[in-house]
Amino acid sequence: MKILLVGSSSDIAHYLVNNFNSEFDFIELTSTPSSSNQHQIDVQNEETYPKIDGEINGLVYFPGSINLRPFSGLKLADFQADYDINVLGLIKTLKHYHKQLAVDSSVVMISSVAATVGMPYHASISMCKSAIEGLCRSLAAEWAPKVRVNCIAPSVVQTKLSARLFRTDAQVEQMNTRHPLQKVGQPKNISDAISFLLSDKSSWITGQTLHVDGGLSKLKK
Repeated sequence: MKILLVGSSSDIAHYLVNNFNSEFDFIELTSTPSSSNQHQIDVQNEETYPKIDGEINGLVYFPGSINLRPFSGLKLADFQADYDINVLGLIKTLKHYHKQLAVDSSVVMISSVAATVGMPYHASISMCKSAIEGLCRSLAAEWAPKVRVNCIAPSVVQTKLSARLFRTDAQVEQMNTRHPLQKVGQPKNISDAISFLLSDKSSWITGQTLHVDGGLSKLKK
């Protein structure tokens, strides 16, 4: 199965590539290539999108942002920048490659628990991820039965993108205790869910948002 990974330098994408390369043939696109297997891309510039021969069996869009600030501290340019990378980059990618999606292929988008749970300082990211979930449902309806489209909505995952949230033991403990399962997410948790949605094991699932969030979106402790 030929799977297009957009933003493959993320820790979650790294885990997916390293642990599921026997199941999938990954094509890696990233703004910061670190190996010959990765193609350089600027998701805002379609001229940088590489030509891919033949059909694609799956697509995962990883680029995102964690812009946590009070609403009063967010400028219009901040909202625009977050929207550009989270939403418009995804739309541009799908517009460019969707005609190559094969029958029974799978598209996986990355949302956030903040699209469901109201949290302070999440105005921009909540807006962007809510838009992604709406796009997911609309495209799932439009592209059925040929293509499945689903979202994964994590809570905070310990990656290099979120490193500033885990600088001290106190921060780590605070993040852990926010979740009913008393721990934050790891790249493996999200990559395992992505591999499920890409595989035939999820062949009767579309238009859904899978919450992989330690229980944060549904449980109160």
